[in-house]
Amino acid sequence: MNANIAVIGAGIAGVSAARFLQDHGCSVTIIEKSRGYGGRCASKRWLGHIVDHGAQYFTMRDERFRAAAQSASGVKLQQMNTPILNQHGQIMPDHGRWFHRDGNSRLVRDLAQGITVQTEQAITDANSLLKSHGGNFDHIISTAPWPQTAALVGSDTIINYAPCLTALFAYEGDWLGNTSAAYSISDHDGPLAWSACENHKSGRIESGFTVMVAQMSESFSREYLEIPATDIPDLIRSMLEKRWDIPTEKLHAALGHRWRYARIIDTASTPALRNGLHYAGDANGKSRVESSWLDGLRIAENLLANIA
Repeated sequence: MNANIAVIGAGIAGVSAARFLQDHGCSVTIIEKSRGYGGRCASKRWLGHIVDHGAQYFTMRDERFRAAAQSASGVKLQQMNTPILNQHGQIMPDHGRWFHRDGNSRLVRDLAQGITVQTEQAITDANSLLKSHGGNFDHIISTAPWPQTAALVGSDTIINYAPCLTALFAYEGDWLGNTSAAYSISDHDGPLAWSACENHKSGRIESGFTVMVAQMSESFSREYLEIPATDIPDLIRSMLEKRWDIPTEKLHAALGHRWRYARIIDTASTPALRNGLHYAGDANGKSRVESSWLDGLRIAENLLANIA
């Protein structure tokens, strides 16, 4: 197979598609606008800690995904058994929660081993990459969030995403407040939709600290979406500390982040694109790590079948 294929985006869907196509004889290049891998499967090295500020964990229900992840990351994949509570203190169902020892973005990097990845390369027009438009590639798969993909491929189809304001908090002291009792508290009704203690991910947090991640509801995030990222923690801090009974005077540092396209709101059919252009990602399904990997695989399989 001599097809030359570009994949836009080094997130989990892009790496999944690229891996399958390269393993089946295609020449594949991943083009990523940022400096790293992972997309919304994002991790940050912060103050000596490793913190997941995107996807907090991932499931491995599908045997194909489980096999790929275990082959790529091996013992670096760890299962979390500490409970997630709802806002009423009840334990929520557990379908198997996994994390990567070195940060969840490292799962994506592990899966991408051996694939050519060009980072810090911003694309404004996907068509320009095609051979039919003077580029170098026979096919383009965009895995950017659909609103960004639509701009790249010239589509006017609208698919709505929910934003999410996120904040990281580092406190001085081990296991402050109620953090040892649960990994996370999920609240679908309030502004603090998700808060979690990263200390439950072994080997991630430096001794003497409690590190928390807070992710806000859609309505809260829309209301404050355009404020400077540096102001985000101040909006969230008191809610987090009250929920977990963390002493406010123990705060060491805080960091804000804005996810403009955090998750798909309504699953919708992405439109058929012109010859040579393809889309893979959560707009075709759910905003979960495993689901996005499976959609990347599905698109790659369909593409290969059509060019074989």
